[in-house]
Amino acid sequence: MTAEPDAATAAPDFPGWRRNLAFVWLGVFVGLLGANFVFPFIPFFIKELGVSDESKVAYWTGVTASVTGLSLTLTAPVWGALADRFGRKAMFLRALVGAGITIGLMGVARSVWQLVALRFVMGAFAGTMGAAAALVAANTPRPKVGYALGTLQTGLFAANMLGPVMGGLVAANLGIRESFFFCASLYGAASVLAFLFVREHARPSGAAGGRGSGRGGSILANLQAVVRERQAVVVLVLLFVLWLSTTYVRPVMPLSIDGFAGQDGAPPDRVHLTLFGWRTDMREEAATGFVFGIIGLTSTVAALAVAPVGQRVGYRNAVLGAALIAGLLYVPVALARNFTAFLFFFGAVGLFQGAMVPGTNALIAASSPEGKQGSAFGLAASMQSLALLVGPLAGGATAGKLGIEAVYVVIAAVLVLAAVVARPLIREPEVFAAGRGAAHVPQERPSGAE
Repeated sequence: MTAEPDAATAAPDFPGWRRNLAFVWLGVFVGLLGANFVFPFIPFFIKELGVSDESKVAYWTGVTASVTGLSLTLTAPVWGALADRFGRKAMFLRALVGAGITIGLMGVARSVWQLVALRFVMGAFAGTMGAAAALVAANTPRPKVGYALGTLQTGLFAANMLGPVMGGLVAANLGIRESFFFCASLYGAASVLAFLFVREHARPSGAAGGRGSGRGGSILANLQAVVRERQAVVVLVLLFVLWLSTTYVRPVMPLSIDGFAGQDGAPPDRVHLTLFGWRTDMREEAATGFVFGIIGLTSTVAALAVAPVGQRVGYRNAVLGAALIAGLLYVPVALARNFTAFLFFFGAVGLFQGAMVPGTNALIAASSPEGKQGSAFGLAASMQSLALLVGPLAGGATAGKLGIEAVYVVIAAVLVLAAVVARPLIREPEVFAAGRGAAHVPQERPSGAE
């Protein structure tokens, strides 16, 4: 493997990378806001399309979610490889424009089958986060990649927190169909801003005279170049496990909260919360939203902190340490006997989960072959989508067979095992080790070997 460029040589090649990061962050926020913007009222829209039976509404709601994840899983690696061949900015714009057009068309859908088909097409042409991560990773100085990807991840967390609230308000005031058009206009604005202000400095591998031009820049060759790197493959598998840890528990969280209803003098349909002397009884729906909000808040803080922590102790140690601690914290989540304890420990889990994904993305960026970041993050997007498909089904099956508490125990064991198994298989990338100074460089290679 060729040596990585150090900070001194890389930095001049990426003028305006902070401006790029700002406008890509905006695109990610809008792109993921759109998914969270319309999904909460999909069941109501399905009723508007003529499906009245509650069980069928639930069935079609699940289908619309599944087909999006399925198409994204299948197409993300292809889009990633095309990004390496034709440009990552082009793929980022494709994700924004594709999602905007399909969401706008959903507003004119007249049958549930049309909605399902458009959700499938949206997954096939979207993939905003993977395209954004590839664009940022390829156009940011290598020592700053961790900081940039951590900042980018906050766009996802912010969209997850604000999307359902904003979508509900727009749907209530403008109407469901109109909310699709409103969301599409947001995508349009983000696309225009990205087109005008984002600059791609790293040359795609298919460019004339660039590395990997010709056959080396083909879709298959780009993907093969990534999977031939053992570390890249290991980190991608680790990323799947980390995403699985969030999707696996999501279906049972509301059920756990329902189990706390009626405790400590609260009415049968409310849960009691005591927080820093403040006491209140919350409806179960509000309590569920509150837990997700706390997780989003602590995850955002962690995403911003992952870069300084990674620079100090190493990204490998930061990611695996966060996975280990998050796994251990799931045990008291399973043992919580009141809502206050449940909220506290889940907030702590979010603090460490928020560091896992951006830290792992930084390892992917540094471990992938030069010029193949699009292919690497295309595969990463597939890992995320696969976790979104597998996690809820597996978590629900575990709860049905072993009980709700077993879901938290199982994912605790999975995270701890992943941290232990991955540690000897992942080495700290040289560019990150060099950035911490010679005194902190691992003994894998002397700093002067470059």
